[in-house]
Amino acid sequence: MAEQLVLSINAAGDYFRWCWLDADGEPLPESRGEGDLELLRTSVGGAGQQAWLLAPGSKVVTRELTYVAAEKKHLRKLLPYQLEESVIGDIEHFHFGLGRAAEGVAAIAYTDRDWFDSVYRGLEQAGIEVVRCWPLPLVLPLPEAQVDEDGEQLLDYWTLQLRDQTLVVRYTPDLGFSVPAEAGRATLEMLLVKQNRVDNLPRIQLLATSDESLVALRELLPATLHEQVSYEAVVDPWALDYASGTTDLCQGEYSQRLPIERWWRNWRNIGVMAAASVIVYVGVLLYQVEQLRTENVAIRQSIDSVYRSAAGDSSTRDPEGQLERMIRELQPAARSGRRATALLAEMLPAVADNEGVQLRNIQYSASNGELNVNIAGDSFNALDTLRQSIAEQGLEAELLSVSASGDTHTARMRIRGRGQ
Repeated sequence: MAEQLVLSINAAGDYFRWCWLDADGEPLPESRGEGDLELLRTSVGGAGQQAWLLAPGSKVVTRELTYVAAEKKHLRKLLPYQLEESVIGDIEHFHFGLGRAAEGVAAIAYTDRDWFDSVYRGLEQAGIEVVRCWPLPLVLPLPEAQVDEDGEQLLDYWTLQLRDQTLVVRYTPDLGFSVPAEAGRATLEMLLVKQNRVDNLPRIQLLATSDESLVALRELLPATLHEQVSYEAVVDPWALDYASGTTDLCQGEYSQRLPIERWWRNWRNIGVMAAASVIVYVGVLLYQVEQLRTENVAIRQSIDSVYRSAAGDSSTRDPEGQLERMIRELQPAARSGRRATALLAEMLPAVADNEGVQLRNIQYSASNGELNVNIAGDSFNALDTLRQSIAEQGLEAELLSVSASGDTHTARMRIRGRGQ
């Protein structure tokens, strides 16, 4: 099952090769293809496809630069400026990628910004998102260097591969290059001299994509390296070291971003339907609110009309409250209380039978069904006798206040039915 798309591009930036890797990182032979950008787009499907890109060694330069501990946090910004004197051209015209940094040495790779941007944007327009970009020389398989018990290096390796008449060399985990095949021998000799490897020759690993390429690769070796070949083989051109963790050029503005565009394409229809549903819901809700508002205005107008028919043309800010108060006045809240006539019928005979008492005022409270009576008598005993007489009629009578003025005693009495 295809898991990962890998692309390689030529130095001109207009021709691609591609292959799919399975879950174990092994190339799938039937998935290979090559062609221009349009053919690549139609072949891999586009539409947000993620890919790893292999940049040709002739377009990418790898270097190692030293730094001090205080600079480690700012290496990405500082290291390019250390190359100002050794790079032909303005460093602003180059795109830099920072690799491994340890023990004061940092790996760095750089390429022409315009070239890299045109490749990156072209693939982006074709619906292919580049999430990793490695220099091709740095993904050649490289055996680990052999060390002794004290950690001293005994043997190190160079890996050489011939691809389309181009010699690809990886001579450390973070350094490599590509040159035309005809310049291969001279370039290797210059590398040996530069690294002062005359008496400390590396072991050589030769990889080729065909038997003919393997023979041609042997012929490119300087005479001093013929005896250093420890391994040679014909291999699949896509059988590379994708997990080496080498310098990745997808940094800075080319770093992997959140795949918002791909998410939008996948969820666009659902999002449009959800937005339409919300708009319809809000529209219906507003329509219902407007209907309720209209009904409320009509009800208020009806209440105001009823109030005016009951209270005349008097104006009020709360006709509904006024109507409720008028209804409460007409209908006693305590329905269990005795009617006023019933209380009077039971109380008045007792008053009539007590000649020393005069009835001055009667008030009836509809809310609690009570009579409040103001009475006067020639003595307190006469008032108390009246209270007892009313109680004998089956009512509750209570003297609330008593006062005396000369020979006249007045009192306020509350009368109600028993059990209220």
